[in-house]
Amino acid sequence: MKRLILTATILSSLLVSVSHVSAASPPEIGMPDQSQLDAVSTQNATWANMPGGVAARPYVTALSVINGGISTAITTNGTTTAETNVPMGRIAVAVAPFNLCRTGQTPAPGVCYATPNRIGITVGFQIQPGQLGYDFNRASNLLTPVTADTEFDITLNLNTLGRTLRWSWASGIPTYWNTSNLGTDGASIRIRVKPTLTPLVMQGTQQVGCSAVPVMACSYTQNTHETLSASLVLSLDDTLGEIFTGALFSSTRSYMGSLMVQPGETPQMTYGVSAPQTWSDGTPNAASMSAVLSDAALLNFYGATPEMIATPEFQTGALNLARTDGGTQGAITWTRWTFDVQGIDGWLVTIPDIRFVAAVSTSGVRAAGSAVAPATFAVKSKTSAKITSKRVGSKAMITLRVSAAACAKYSCRVVVSSISSTVSSGSKKITALGVSKKSKSVVATIAAKSSQGQRLSVMLQAKKAGKWVYASSSVAKA
Repeated sequence: MKRLILTATILSSLLVSVSHVSAASPPEIGMPDQSQLDAVSTQNATWANMPGGVAARPYVTALSVINGGISTAITTNGTTTAETNVPMGRIAVAVAPFNLCRTGQTPAPGVCYATPNRIGITVGFQIQPGQLGYDFNRASNLLTPVTADTEFDITLNLNTLGRTLRWSWASGIPTYWNTSNLGTDGASIRIRVKPTLTPLVMQGTQQVGCSAVPVMACSYTQNTHETLSASLVLSLDDTLGEIFTGALFSSTRSYMGSLMVQPGETPQMTYGVSAPQTWSDGTPNAASMSAVLSDAALLNFYGATPEMIATPEFQTGALNLARTDGGTQGAITWTRWTFDVQGIDGWLVTIPDIRFVAAVSTSGVRAAGSAVAPATFAVKSKTSAKITSKRVGSKAMITLRVSAAACAKYSCRVVVSSISSTVSSGSKKITALGVSKKSKSVVATIAAKSSQGQRLSVMLQAKKAGKWVYASSSVAKA
């Protein structure tokens, strides 16, 4: 089991100036612009500290701002050379290295890395030489207007770090996501994202909040301010494994989120998101979480082919949500994304209207609002499948054991397909076997001729209204 923690906070931020703090009107806050993130610093690690230096870092090749369907180009044919003398009020993007070692510092777990294990992408606007503001609620004299409906269209060349990209997390509302040539020096990503309100708590001149890793109870029950901002975190470590390479997760109105996955006979995922219980004006906070799940990732994780994923039986059965912290949320929605329109063949899966409750102490007594529990969701199949396989000559003998109520009412079959690769949604049907009798308890053994070590999709399907629909699935090796 591997655990993945994703943060939706804007990192490496600095206070530029401090004004009177009042609800929903934070002080003017900002962060270093790209020229500062590239320059040698005696305080923080910058791209100058990475082997290969600035020439090896990721860089924005294109940036546009879209309002009402009209796109305004800000950057075209961008390079690793940071612009200087940027006009005040112009939109810009800062690419920051997280957890990078300073020159002479020894890499160690929990201390620093020789190359960054995370990359931060923040959309902002120039407020003074070397500094970007990122709260568009406070932005004045913008050369290009920005509202909550604005889309930022960003293309990023990952340069030498493209070999190790795994998952990504956006604080915002994604409308497009595409990855290209992952695993190579020519890797790139393109995202279109709308800004979101993000909680901010100020104590004097200091920003505080609940960005601890992993997701835990939040001691700040009400934020003092909120920013309208958009940011992205790229993870370069190997959490989640290869199956979720290129996956995009996102959240709104929250400090941070997390995902834990447990593959196997019955794949399981656990979502979590941390945020204040109350907004700055005293109204209850309602966050959301989304995941862009490609057909390839769903096939390799669940063993379900794209046509089965499109059935309501998969969407309500395989991804069955169970809220575990006592809060509430809206109904999960599935929106089909295609390569031609949204940059990827897959699904945008969204959990809306996430409401938060007081944390529970170790004694089981509620903490009377002294802390806010992270919203957590257990995501697992309604059917509990067990699968075993053994090699017999040129064939894999696969035994599927599952309790599926659909098979007590409808005809069922087991379908075995070969999976092209861990990054592809391609599969080829090898064989199928009908279930001999209608029973909730299904035990079926099927012989599949396949090369040794081949990943196989094993699906139990039920025939409803003349169509085969999803009942259960898993992934096996021949």
